[in-house]
Amino acid sequence: MEKKVDGGDVYSVLRDDIINLRLRPGAFFSIRDLCAFYNVGRSPGREALIRLEQEGLVTFLPQRGTMISKLDLKRIDNERYIRRSIEENVMRDFVGMFSNSVILHLEEMIREQRVLHENGDHRGFLDADDRFHRVFYQEAEREYCCDVIDKECSNYRRMRLLAQMTDADAMEKTIDEHVELVNAVALRDMERVMSCFYLHLDQIRSQERKILRRFGDLFQNVSGSERKENPDLDTDFLLSIRGRGL
Repeated sequence: MEKKVDGGDVYSVLRDDIINLRLRPGAFFSIRDLCAFYNVGRSPGREALIRLEQEGLVTFLPQRGTMISKLDLKRIDNERYIRRSIEENVMRDFVGMFSNSVILHLEEMIREQRVLHENGDHRGFLDADDRFHRVFYQEAEREYCCDVIDKECSNYRRMRLLAQMTDADAMEKTIDEHVELVNAVALRDMERVMSCFYLHLDQIRSQERKILRRFGDLFQNVSGSERKENPDLDTDFLLSIRGRGL
């Protein structure tokens, strides 16, 4: 099985596969594997890997090839801090300037999230969560800041996806928090809005220990039970762990 992509798109497709946990953190592959699977030449394949290495998503290891980077708790915490710091100011600006039609749009997005939750679509739900938060940036005319977060906080996204897999109630909790946030926004209650915001973005820290117990082998410098995963590029890691009920 292979993915056919244009040479210029291999970076985007491979990056998407990494941040959406289609590829297991810690899995090894060669440039030859990459080029064959994504149907690209060595030059665009190598350029894509260099860019991803700069983002901390792949690691070059002499004599061993390329590894999908394991998760780094310190980096994840820094990426979470970046998002929290930027979005805190965006939310304050948003509450002072949003249009009333935005509330209806946010409520519709929450209904979409409920459907994704019912279908057990973890990746789709996380995408919907990101689109929900992007609305605040758009209304505050700070969409560029949202693009920067998407670019720089990809390891934090992988952690968020693992958090959903670890807690069976994670999607439902997120929906409840979104409902509470929209209610606070509709009232233009700044204190309540910020309280909801802090609770929502900081929740992942309370899940960290549970995530490490289940997926310690996916993290740098953290001991965990070794799992025998097929390192082939066409193995969907998220589906494989769901298949074992994790």
